[in-house]
Amino acid sequence: MIRKCTLFILLSAICLLGICQSLQEEHRKSAADGRIADKYGSPADDSIFLASILNEEYGFILYENLNYRLGGDSTRHDKKGYAARGWVEDYFPSGKLLHRGYYSDGCLKIYKNYFPDGITERSYKTIDHLRSTMERYYQNGTLKSNVLYKGGVPTKWEDYYPNGKLEYMEEFNKTLDYYIVRKSFYPNGKLHETLQLVKETKRLYEHKKFNDVGVLVEKGKMIYSEIVYDYQKIGKWIIYNDTGKPIKEETYDNGRLNKEKSF
Repeated sequence: MIRKCTLFILLSAICLLGICQSLQEEHRKSAADGRIADKYGSPADDSIFLASILNEEYGFILYENLNYRLGGDSTRHDKKGYAARGWVEDYFPSGKLLHRGYYSDGCLKIYKNYFPDGITERSYKTIDHLRSTMERYYQNGTLKSNVLYKGGVPTKWEDYYPNGKLEYMEEFNKTLDYYIVRKSFYPNGKLHETLQLVKETKRLYEHKKFNDVGVLVEKGKMIYSEIVYDYQKIGKWIIYNDTGKPIKEETYDNGRLNKEKSF
């Protein structure tokens, strides 16, 4: 997923973006007289550069601070010092495409980043004045995450395992205050945990938890509290063993365990 990065990472991203801009200008000059093959480095150079910009959790983060829709507060400038406008491309040391984005007043509106082999690393686009989407990929081309934003806030989020199976998903209500549904999955595709809104007027949810072979091991009701801004257990909860046999009953009142009994 994309989260807040440290100041060090952001500063590093800005420096690397400057390198990319220099590479872009050299690429243009070399392309003009056919010297790309002689001017640029080898695939090994691309690997070294890739390692310098690839964050294991966040991917290519050097452009994210230029995306004002998602909280970026920086702008990109051309070599004359003006805010970047229109389509801009950046390249790896070998001359392979790294980034292609459409800029308006120095900020990104649409863009794609690429791995050295041409596989898309991420793809971002605006849908309208509020909504936008971001897709991120593993280096083998498998979808890693798919996010729908509203006003820069995720309204629907999906994460995937490297094997392509869904790992996690969440969807919020229209005002982005509480979940409509939240689910997590095991790598084998089996459902791990689910939180499903069943009565919106009362912010009432049904929660279930399963083991990795699909057997129900826990179920009960939860309620979203606008006082503590959290989801709290209420009423009776049943706990099961790994064969699906009930072994315990717990009773909750606004998140507090009141009593329990074993079967």
